[in-house]
Order: sequence, then structure tokens, then C-alpha cells
Amino acid sequence: MRGSARWLRRVTTLVAVLTGAALVVPAASVHPTSISLTTIGTAKAVDAGDGIVWVLALGSEAAAGDDVMTGLTDAIQLIGVHLDTGRAVAIGLPRDLYVEMSDGRARLNTALRDEGPEGVAREVDDLLGIEPDVVVVTGFEGFLSMMGAVGDVRVDSPLAFTTEEGDVQVRRGPNTFDPDEALYYARTRETLPDGSDFERAANHQRLLLGVLERLRDAEDEAGFMEAVTLSALGGLQTDMSPAQVYRLVQALTTVDPGRTDACIIVGTFGVENGASVVYPDTDQARAVGQDAQDDARLQGGCRDGAG
Repeated sequence: MRGSARWLRRVTTLVAVLTGAALVVPAASVHPTSISLTTIGTAKAVDAGDGIVWVLALGSEAAAGDDVMTGLTDAIQLIGVHLDTGRAVAIGLPRDLYVEMSDGRARLNTALRDEGPEGVAREVDDLLGIEPDVVVVTGFEGFLSMMGAVGDVRVDSPLAFTTEEGDVQVRRGPNTFDPDEALYYARTRETLPDGSDFERAANHQRLLLGVLERLRDAEDEAGFMEAVTLSALGGLQTDMSPAQVYRLVQALTTVDPGRTDACIIVGTFGVENGASVVYPDTDQARAVGQDAQDDARLQGGCRDGAG
């Protein structure tokens, strides 16, 4: 019985922190709900306990005191976990992708606010040909709280730059970030060498891998998992059953960072109604989706990414 309780603590912690790593733009104070888990359709992959589970992780920038569902999303990652092999893939979608929504074309980062988690899932399915099983929305306070419990994380960067806030000097190669530095790293766009959301989305993936490695290294430290779990669960809201949550988080704990592929969907820049947009490379997006959908692996079809 003690072993089962310990396992549940570990898997619950991992799903909360993985989704928390998707956040990039904080609000000024505490939200009523800092993490939301919403099932899409029947979520058959979660219920079955085998095959591939697809988790759409969104970082909300909802205003202080507002529900996380009301905010724009500046971090959008589709994560696939193969329950039988332990392989995983992360597909990053820049916030400014210009897509067809129910009321006309708009940037993808407006879909959560305007159409809810089901709407974002639908847009991702239209673009990649993969329907998420679960949509996870994370707020600012959830990220900082969990990162405070996790502690310093190691992130490998292919680029050297200074963060927009905090003046963190990111070196090319390995870096160690405390929670505040991790937040500055994730939020930075303007001071990146290409100044684009493509590279920022790739940084989100690198940070997520760093958090996963830290969890795997420290999971047997006395009190570590308990502290992270308590920091994550206070603001959790979900329509999932306990059995579904258990299967989902159990799946994520099987992920080996060394067997994780990553890709960023790219496109061309433009302006619509005075706002910067990215017209998605639909051929690349469809190729990436087709490549990953059966085995959570990328063996071709990606032209940019964190891997």
C-alpha cells in the first residue's frame, strides 16, 4: 500500500510540473485555478492505458484573479507519450500561427480565450492531424510554485543570449537556472538571436526536458516528491476521473529524456489587421503529424526544433 501511494505521488507530480513548464507570461497575483485538465472526446487512449496519449499543454496569460481559461496562450506544446515504449515527442506551435477558427482566421493564441480547450484541440487537430486526448492549461502561480519545489534545473542551450528580464546570461551549452531564471529564460523572445517565437518555443521544450531530468534525478530524495506534489495540487481543476488522472500521469513518468524527439512548426511572417502573424507551413505540419502519430517518434519531416 505504501508503494502504491508513493507511485501516485510521483506520477501526479510529474504531470503537474511538465504542464507547468509550458507557462511563459505571468500575471501579477494568484489565479483561482492554476492548472486545468480537460478531456477531449472520449479520451480513449487515456482510458485504455496503452498506445499513445496526446497531451496539449498550454500556458495561460490570464489576468490576476481571472480563470486561466480566459487568457491568451503564449506557450503551446503537443506532447505524445507512447505507453508501450516510453518514447515521447513534443511538437511546438508558435503563438502567432494564423489559423482558420469558427469565426474566421485568427492567431492560435486566441483560441483558448475564444473557443475553450476543445477549440484549441480542434485547431491543433486541423493543423497536425492529431487530436489531443487531454488539454492542460497552466497559470503563472502554478509554474513558480512548482519550480520553487523542484529547485535548480539544467538546460542545454545552442545559443548565447541575455534574457529580457533579470539579465540572465544564457551560455551556449549547459546552464543551471533557479526558478526565477527559468521563468526569465522561458519568457524571452526579443533578445534571442532571431527574435522569433520559433526559438522561444524550442526553449520551452529545452526547459521541459531539464525539469524532467531534475525530477528523475531527485525522485528518491526524502520529501522531494511530496513537496513538489503539494505545490502543484492546490490549484488543480479537472473533469477527469481519478482513474484517468492516474493513467495519464503514469504514462508521463515513463518518459526518458534521452528518447524524446522535438520539433517546432514553422511558417512565414506576415501582418493581419495590424498584428504580426505566422502563416503556417501546412505541408511541414501535416508531415510532422503523420510521422509522429503512430509511434511518438520523428524520423523525418521536421525542419526546426529543440532536438
